[in-house]
Amino acid sequence: MIGWMLHNQKENPLYREFDYLLEILKEHEVTLSLGNGLRAGAVHDSTDRGQIQELIINSELADRAHAAGVQTIVEGPGHIPIDEIEANVLVMKRMTDEKPFYMLGPLVTDIAPGYDHIVAAIGASLSSAYGADFICYVTPAEHLALPDVEDVRMGTITARIAAHIGDMIKNNDRQKDLDMGRARRDMLWEKQFQLAIDPETAKLVRADRTPSDAEVCTMCGDFCALKIIKENIDLAR
Repeated sequence: MIGWMLHNQKENPLYREFDYLLEILKEHEVTLSLGNGLRAGAVHDSTDRGQIQELIINSELADRAHAAGVQTIVEGPGHIPIDEIEANVLVMKRMTDEKPFYMLGPLVTDIAPGYDHIVAAIGASLSSAYGADFICYVTPAEHLALPDVEDVRMGTITARIAAHIGDMIKNNDRQKDLDMGRARRDMLWEKQFQLAIDPETAKLVRADRTPSDAEVCTMCGDFCALKIIKENIDLAR
């Protein structure tokens, strides 16, 4: 779009005709996602003047969309150091009058190509905890290549993990973690698989390295603290 604007020396037509665009969106009941072309492309560009100025404009556009009866999501930045996430979420929610806010991760470091799904999950878990309403899934192929099916699967799982971590804080949703703790204490493997975000991977790892005593795992084997304590408690009874 910037290339088109520079080549034609004209304003962004979507911005110039925004009210007409809203008429079309309302007629077809489309939700508008307001992107941010000036968001940081690296952590060293985060929370700069361009990003904030664009946020001000997007906040005004979101108000106009709301007044026109068009549902709107406001997108946030994608590369932010971990110590700036809370401030970014707070500013975004305040300036947009608590409208739905979508964080593109964020990635909290730029030096982990091949592992950006993990980097994004770290940022997304904090974004969610601080109040972001939507988070973006990022794949291991980010910044490297077009993702394949396995990349998409991995990115989706890590995003779900991040969302759950955020909900643990934002919504105090910790029941599954309590249930998992009890299942591990009681060495109930099937229950652990049922509670797992990715049960198939958990089952594969377990099946590949199951010890002769199927009640424990190969990390501690015969020296499993939980089993030893359980046996001694049973003897004491």
